[in-house]
Amino acid sequence: MKTSLRIVVGILGLVAIFFGVKQIIRGTKELSGQPVTQTQKVGETYTSTENGYSHRFPQGWEQKPPPQSGVTMIAAPKASGFASNMVTTFEQFEGTLRAYVDANIKSLQSNVPDAKLVSDTEFVPDNKAQSYKLKLQNKMNNIDLAQTMYFFDGKQGRKIIVTCTATAKQGPELEPLFDDCMKTFALTGQ
Repeated sequence: MKTSLRIVVGILGLVAIFFGVKQIIRGTKELSGQPVTQTQKVGETYTSTENGYSHRFPQGWEQKPPPQSGVTMIAAPKASGFASNMVTTFEQFEGTLRAYVDANIKSLQSNVPDAKLVSDTEFVPDNKAQSYKLKLQNKMNNIDLAQTMYFFDGKQGRKIIVTCTATAKQGPELEPLFDDCMKTFALTGQ
């Protein structure tokens, strides 16, 4: 049972990383090389009535068609100069949120051995709900990436993971923005 759970956790993590990187690669190829001129601020609220959560996302960013059912992707527009996105995935897991984070770390270490875990910390959203933040450095298709994963408890044993991916160069600039967006994370509905 534990082995199959780790495999599922690993697969979900890889899917989120894959689609996030795919979007970044598309954006990186389209960048003009000019410096970013657009200041990034927290913008509108995204609400998933189907999955019972909401959070704000960067101003001007756009929801993209989901790469697969049950996944949400919000990406920076080409004009912003940022090649980055936020991908939200879900998984049923009856254990604690900490146990789920630990299972994801083990899965990433075995399935993505080149990924470097930079930090593993508690994260405190505005509603004070328990959550965690992992920072990773990764390389895919010769692009150095900065990835930040935010873990939240969902309803009825579900775990919600928001993976924010940016190029390594843009990561430090976008991390405070990602934190500000994820601080607004809240469960909604019944």
